Amino acid sequence: MAMEMSSESAVCFRCGMKYGRRKGNFPVSYSALHKGVGYAPICRDCIDAMYNTYLAQCKDAKMAVRQMCRKLDLFWSESVFETVMSKNTTRTVMTQYMAKINSITFAGKSYDDSLSSEGTLWSFGKAPAMGQIAQTDASGPDGQAGDGQDDLSITEDVVAFWGSGYAPATYLELEKRFQYWKGRLPDGFEVDIGTEALLRQICSLELDINRDRAAGKPVDKTTNLLNTYIGSLNLKPSQRKDGADGNMETTPFGVWIRRWESQRPIPEPDPELKDVDGLIRYIHIWFFGHLCKMLGIQNSFCKLYEEEIAKRRVDKPEYNDEDDDAFLTDLLGETPDEEGDEEDDEQI
Repeated sequence: MAMEMSSESAVCFRCGMKYGRRKGNFPVSYSALHKGVGYAPICRDCIDAMYNTYLAQCKDAKMAVRQMCRKLDLFWSESVFETVMSKNTTRTVMTQYMAKINSITFAGKSYDDSLSSEGTLWSFGKAPAMGQIAQTDASGPDGQAGDGQDDLSITEDVVAFWGSGYAPATYLELEKRFQYWKGRLPDGFEVDIGTEALLRQICSLELDINRDRAAGKPVDKTTNLLNTYIGSLNLKPSQRKDGADGNMETTPFGVWIRRWESQRPIPEPDPELKDVDGLIRYIHIWFFGHLCKMLGIQNSFCKLYEEEIAKRRVDKPEYNDEDDDAFLTDLLGETPDEEGDEEDDEQI
């Protein structure tokens, strides 16, 4: 933490105003240039005025804050800037940024550290492009070009994918690991946004494990976490064995259906081959239709059911006194008069 080294008054280097003390009037600074007093030499009012001037010139809050970091030898962090911009307070952006950056987390860091992480600390007057940084980093120790395997460009998309703050060599290594993993994925493996997120974590963990192992640090936790991410992608040997051997006992049936539909979807049948045995119609009529009829639901299924029932319904005939002859005709197949005539013929 910043300490008041002296109770004497302090003077702002920019406006020349004299203050009774630094605390409260000058922002805290962990820069090596201000190590003696622990405060920036410019008062808060002047800092806000300088920021507003830069903002009016460039019309970009991010560039204005970064220019102030360069002037005051403060560490530049894009993540801190985004956090500050997401908050809606009455304090100015620069005042909020300094309150965030002047913390224990960034203690001992200055603007030189920002330039070092970007690879532009010693590029006076010719700030190299991201692709040039990649070419320089890919060269051998004697300045000669490498074997071509490190010939990757650190573009803005690469920085956005992995996040800012890494050294150029780290970006190159992460990109190589990512391409390696993508090239070793099984055939037909879909690389969506979730897969990319898991591969990004796997590549970062591999670099962390290699670094910690070389430094003699324990790697048990990071190794277990790496195995968890690999298992999330179903890339463990046991998981791949189940899929390769087609072991139906250990692979759920739903997983097989999903694999089949994703890789080799079943085409629609020809119209003349649809429901050849009438099974679908049978279910629609005698299951859905009958169920809807019982529940009093009037829909297409119920209508189909009623039509089929009507085809199979047998109506019982009803007779009255005048229809006795018709009843006998239906029952015996002949009329009473015909029976009488037959008896008369026999007597004759």
